[in-house]
Amino acid sequence: MNVLMLASTLPRHKGDQQPAFVLEQAQALQQSTRSDVCIIAPHDKGSRTAENLDGVEVRRYRYFFPASAQALAYPAILPNLRKNPLLAVQIPTLLLCQLTAVLKRMRKQPPDMIYAHWIMPQGIIAAVIHAIRKTPYVIHNHSSDLTVFSKLGAPGRMVARHIIRNAECMFCVNRDQKEYALGLFDATERNEIGERIHVLPMGVSPSLSGVDETGANAGDARFDLAMICRLSRKKGVDLFLRAANGLSFADRPVRVGIAGDGELRQSLQDMPFDGDLVFTGFLAGEEKRQFLDSARFMVFSSVADAGDVEGLPVALLEALCLGKIVAVSRDTNIELLPEWQTIREDVFFIEDPRDTAAFRTILNEMLALTPDEIEARSQRLKNTMKRYAWPKLIGEYVAALGWSG
Repeated sequence: MNVLMLASTLPRHKGDQQPAFVLEQAQALQQSTRSDVCIIAPHDKGSRTAENLDGVEVRRYRYFFPASAQALAYPAILPNLRKNPLLAVQIPTLLLCQLTAVLKRMRKQPPDMIYAHWIMPQGIIAAVIHAIRKTPYVIHNHSSDLTVFSKLGAPGRMVARHIIRNAECMFCVNRDQKEYALGLFDATERNEIGERIHVLPMGVSPSLSGVDETGANAGDARFDLAMICRLSRKKGVDLFLRAANGLSFADRPVRVGIAGDGELRQSLQDMPFDGDLVFTGFLAGEEKRQFLDSARFMVFSSVADAGDVEGLPVALLEALCLGKIVAVSRDTNIELLPEWQTIREDVFFIEDPRDTAAFRTILNEMLALTPDEIEARSQRLKNTMKRYAWPKLIGEYVAALGWSG
């Protein structure tokens, strides 16, 4: 199987801070099905236009000129547009240059399937290619893709229906996304469309999935509370720091670690904090695993930000797969995991991270767990969440696609 995978964000080089879940899925797909996968993604300053990245062929297209002016795609399109609405002028050129790059690649090696991550804008390109070349395509909805179409009114919803209707299948990372997609269709189509929409989160790298049982014990933790995420508004890092400010553990100030980088880093570092607070910067690979191992408890306090919502944070899945006890907000969409009813008693649920007093109470309850309680919860979480390691999860994707290994 020859697969052409489209994405609007991808690591720009080895060790980049961009999320790697598309690349990891491509690796797992190649290994599981012996497919040839090529990823087409936007170019960025300093990145190569062609390379082999961790065993996957990558082609990057320049979408604005001069190339140094490209500012739409990275770190993510919606936050960039919100920060600078004038970047909207780069949307048409991104679409046109992506289409050109796909057609150029198809002349060299026609794909059996196009796999479009994010319906906006990659789903549009996949649908156009399908209309021109009849190449079958798959779409993957990650966060607020479809709401963007809805904001364009009736014409936008019509385009969204067309893209979904003509796709071989659609993947959503949580149930709400599927329900939203089905809500675009009338009752006569919903059953047929629904059979082709599958709810599957993105997977977890084997090194971060609990497959390797080595790691720090809770008693050896460098950090009492830790968070790993992009330092953006929807992650709720500021809300976490307010709730953790002044907490103590074992008769000493609480030790907090924040891993990640982003537009809010400086303002977060400037927040007053009574305790031991460390910002590590972006971490990947072994450094990321070491950070997770060094944390007694993990916190994920996401909040929806002006329509920019979580699908399901991969870092949250990584923490759960490693058996980390987590405090987690409703806006992470953890309740939409199929395993939620099984794991809910072993996690700490934050109704509203903006309620600092209630958030603080939850953190104190978590810090009060005994080593035996931590170990018991940790083992239950590992046993339940092990399906999300890519070597296991990719089989569910392949089955949904109807492919054979």
